[in-house]
Amino acid sequence: MSEKFKALETRPSLDSESEAGPSAPNEAPPPSFQESVENDAAAFKTQFACVEIRPSDRIRLINFDETDISAVHQVVRTTWSRGIDRVRPFGESREMKLHGTPWSYRSNGDDDSRRLLLRIIECLHDIGWVLQSAFDITKNSSSRDSLVFRKQEPAPSPCDWIAVSFDSNDKLKIIGSPPPELVTRLLQAFSVEIQRHEATADRVKIKFWGHPWTPSGQDTVTTSLKLLSLLEVLEICGFTLYGTVGARHEDDTASADIMVCQRQKDWIPGAPILHR
Repeated sequence: MSEKFKALETRPSLDSESEAGPSAPNEAPPPSFQESVENDAAAFKTQFACVEIRPSDRIRLINFDETDISAVHQVVRTTWSRGIDRVRPFGESREMKLHGTPWSYRSNGDDDSRRLLLRIIECLHDIGWVLQSAFDITKNSSSRDSLVFRKQEPAPSPCDWIAVSFDSNDKLKIIGSPPPELVTRLLQAFSVEIQRHEATADRVKIKFWGHPWTPSGQDTVTTSLKLLSLLEVLEICGFTLYGTVGARHEDDTASADIMVCQRQKDWIPGAPILHR
């Protein structure tokens, strides 16, 4: 056999190379499924932070960065007319002590303190901190819910905000500049149940007949139906429930929860409502 044919016999065929694929010496094996999951978990880390409302005049910001704290400080300074007494580190938190007693119990509520709470929630929402839950894990006789927030990127779209409270035994209040169409629909929905009402640009107050917030017997069902009617009216006007905040007080008096509601800034009647 000639030298030419011997060389052809020893050369690898093109077919065998294409079946095996090009070799890559020292190539690392792909990561296992477990390694992939662990790497993804390390890259994706949810941030949580907390706002503590401490009786009767303090706000504690926990796990927020300096930019967030500065934003909240500015909101408190401009919203709370009595001003800030001092700001200091408190453990691993930043504590603001306010002049006055915004978180003390008042049977008819405190519109200014609720407006302050609403503005804090709105401020954090606009910089990407979304309310995850509000709860109290302590057994103290005087405590308020802690507001737990989750960081969202990008920040959600800006919203209109209102707070709904159930004061004394018979009053419903909405603060935060409720739109006129909401006021009109509320008065229509509860017409025969309303003893009197007051409406201004930044608040509506309705006084019901009877004592719906201290019911007994079958009246408890009537109170629940009133709440459902309220939620229906809110949704008709584009508002959805964002969260609730409750409180206990030193004399063991409990305040009814405050409902915090939001509506997309660009919402129009008939448009879908985005629930969080």
